[in-house]
Amino acid sequence: MNDREKRDFDAGLAEEVDAFLTGQPTRRSFITRFGQMVGMLPLSGALLSSVSTFALAQAELELADPSTPLGKAQALALEASTVGPKDGSAYRAVEAAKQFAGVNLNMTYEAGLQALDPRNFSGPMWQDMTGITSSVAELANPDMYSKAVAEHFAGSGAFDVLDISPAWTPSLADGGVIAPLDDYIAKYMNLADLEDYHPLYKALPTYKGKIWGFFDDGDMFALYYRKDIFEDPKMMEAYQAKFGKPLAVPTTWEDYAQTAQFITDQMAPEVYGAGHFRKAGSPGNHFDFMQQFRTNGGELFDENMQAGIAGPAGLKTLENMIAANTASIPGNNELDAVSLWAAFLTGKVAMIYSWPPTGRMTAGYSQTATAINFIPQSEVAGKIGYAVVPGNPEHATGFNKALAADSANPEAAYLFMQWITSPPVSLARVMLPYALRDPYRLSHFKSDLYAELWPDAKEYLVNLNNSANVGVLDLIMPGAQDYFLSLDRMATDVWAGADPQTALNTAAAEWNDTTDRLGVDSQKAFYEEFLKLPGSTADHTVEKLGMAVKLD
Repeated sequence: MNDREKRDFDAGLAEEVDAFLTGQPTRRSFITRFGQMVGMLPLSGALLSSVSTFALAQAELELADPSTPLGKAQALALEASTVGPKDGSAYRAVEAAKQFAGVNLNMTYEAGLQALDPRNFSGPMWQDMTGITSSVAELANPDMYSKAVAEHFAGSGAFDVLDISPAWTPSLADGGVIAPLDDYIAKYMNLADLEDYHPLYKALPTYKGKIWGFFDDGDMFALYYRKDIFEDPKMMEAYQAKFGKPLAVPTTWEDYAQTAQFITDQMAPEVYGAGHFRKAGSPGNHFDFMQQFRTNGGELFDENMQAGIAGPAGLKTLENMIAANTASIPGNNELDAVSLWAAFLTGKVAMIYSWPPTGRMTAGYSQTATAINFIPQSEVAGKIGYAVVPGNPEHATGFNKALAADSANPEAAYLFMQWITSPPVSLARVMLPYALRDPYRLSHFKSDLYAELWPDAKEYLVNLNNSANVGVLDLIMPGAQDYFLSLDRMATDVWAGADPQTALNTAAAEWNDTTDRLGVDSQKAFYEEFLKLPGSTADHTVEKLGMAVKLD
């Protein structure tokens, strides 16, 4: 497929998906015609040829050294699944699933490290206990949405379990792509497990009073900083002399830029004050704008669903981000998340905020897995502190496990989802050094075994919990990806020298065009549903709602 064909396909698919989700007539022939043209669909049948190789799960389960914290967690997961307690969700799922021995479950995962969990650990363990095999379709992140929709259009039944972004839940639920789980939950689950989710995450799979999946990835941004620099007597003395106050981990975005600039002025080129993944499409720009904008008091839409991003809060946010860029490592605006990790791990940067794998990588734990060969060994192990991002950190995407409505094996698929997200099994999974699932249950944050993974892992877990208490969510509504792309384009233009207010006005106009295209009344209803969720705004966080979880 050449570039023009790809653009035509993407535009056509977007049009068809939007029409389908808003109840307008669609052209099912579009998916078939273009799919056959570009090799996404065979001449007959489903989209199965479009995905990466469906590899059958290993028959032999290999667990970690039983003397290690990870090995102990895996043994406890196996025990909970096969011995009990018998009222536990893991045990009940395994016992019920044995009737489906011989079934194969097709599931989607983001390509790369995410897929190593079902290939190397959870898939083989499930097969050994139940006789149910699993096949993993590795997809690029955007394809995890579009291919699920395309398969539903085709009525193929190609997938059983879908990994989806919480932002996609309303679209996929209203479009009939995913099925509610409430009846299965009532039949099979120990309902106490629902109370084990941190309050920010518990509600994420809910929509219109039903549960459309199980949350499965705590992708909360946190601040990671060099304790040795912040505690250096010479640096402390110089900062006090210059600003008349102690050098401290910043709690406002103004202090963040000031502190980063001070460190850069004092230590560059050996060390720079900060670094950010600002590269277009990486996707740090829209995550960062969303978190700072709401901390600055911004409202995403007004009562008429007109974009609110171009007001004073939006301008202040861009000014904060520009100041942080100026204080950062050279090439800051071309970094993606992996290159930023590399800079931090090699000691070139004093502060970053990013996803939870940062903590495992800086401690050197992730690098114990050979699959983590794209980042250097940590040169800063033992020197890293953890803090809440100034104001309200972003819960940047994450995943829900959802049941494909067209699954030929819905009950077996549900039971797998209940098992894999149950407290003991999910703990073992978020402890895998090579996988990218991050803690999200209260039992994860309180786990003594996780706390043993590196010397200050307990502080890391407490900080992730505290960050979730004040965290804000990505938009969860149709068109979210279009809104995000507008923010990314806006920020990229500003980094290239565009006037911030002009760029904000352009992005706001694009937001309004997206809203108009999808329907103002329809989008307003979706947005009102979103505003009910803890973390939808800075005034509606878990903490502001009196639901904060306090850990010792």
